[in-house]
Amino acid sequence: FKPVIEDSSGPNLAGFGGLAILVGLLPGVFLLDDQAQQLGLWMLISSIPVFLGGLGEDIGVDIKPLQRLLASLVSAALAVVLFGYWVPYVDFPGLRLITSMGLISIIITIIVSGGICHAVNLIDGLNGLSICWAICAAITMAMIALNVNDIAVFRLLILLIGALVGILCWNFPLGKLFLGDAGAYTLGHALAWIALLLMNRHPEISPLALLLIFLWPITDMLLSMMRRKRSGKPIGQPDRLHFHQMVMRLLEIQFFTRSRRKLTNPLGTIIILPLAIVPMVLAVVYQRQTGAAVVVLCGFVALFVGSYLWAVRRARQPVYRRSRKLKSS
Repeated sequence: FKPVIEDSSGPNLAGFGGLAILVGLLPGVFLLDDQAQQLGLWMLISSIPVFLGGLGEDIGVDIKPLQRLLASLVSAALAVVLFGYWVPYVDFPGLRLITSMGLISIIITIIVSGGICHAVNLIDGLNGLSICWAICAAITMAMIALNVNDIAVFRLLILLIGALVGILCWNFPLGKLFLGDAGAYTLGHALAWIALLLMNRHPEISPLALLLIFLWPITDMLLSMMRRKRSGKPIGQPDRLHFHQMVMRLLEIQFFTRSRRKLTNPLGTIIILPLAIVPMVLAVVYQRQTGAAVVVLCGFVALFVGSYLWAVRRARQPVYRRSRKLKSS
């Protein structure tokens, strides 16, 4: 089973979607009102380390995953300094103590922000998947911002959605332009910090409810880390066993025989998106109910893992049967 992008070495001009997003955001930030403009500028400034780390990989510089992760942590630390925000107090058993201590909350914030950057990059494997997910995440947070009357954050999200829609037209379904590492990492950083802005500026919003928005990429990342650790491989080593790759493989084996990739790639996005969007809808519903958000969170993690294991089994069955037929003949 070949990866979606068969050769990622060397510069890939189609992978400069991240640069296109930045070009779209930068002038737009200066058109916002003063408060939204300040938030947008701090967002862009803090994203410089992680953007450069991803851009280096896009232009062919061999930047290891660990180095890109470190760049995302530097961006997160810079955002902590600029915004003066971190994960706020969470009134839930097991989280009350650690979120009540400022230094530990800052460390958790940096780790979570860097992890989300990496997670968004990992789901950037099908045409339109990461961009559509990001648009839906931004729409969800825009609805929450409107509910709490945070117009500055709402306008910043609308600007981000506009930039992403412009790239989506070239990314889905034919894949003429991709986010690249620079775009995916920067997008993860921006969305993570907009969520942190909301939970800090409005304590009534449950941080665990906002976590539902990021459920899909975070669960995929954690599952991939566990999978690699069990197989004795470094957790940062790429593989071809992510959820979206299993879905595409299953489509190719079960339903398509010729010219498969051009069909299964966008079809995989269409199949996955509803699964990723439902938790976002529930994040709006339970934005002020931490207990309900935890129940939903656990339920969808179980659904993700169960669906993944089912897809793996289904994808392996035809290969096994085919090998037996070859041996018998």
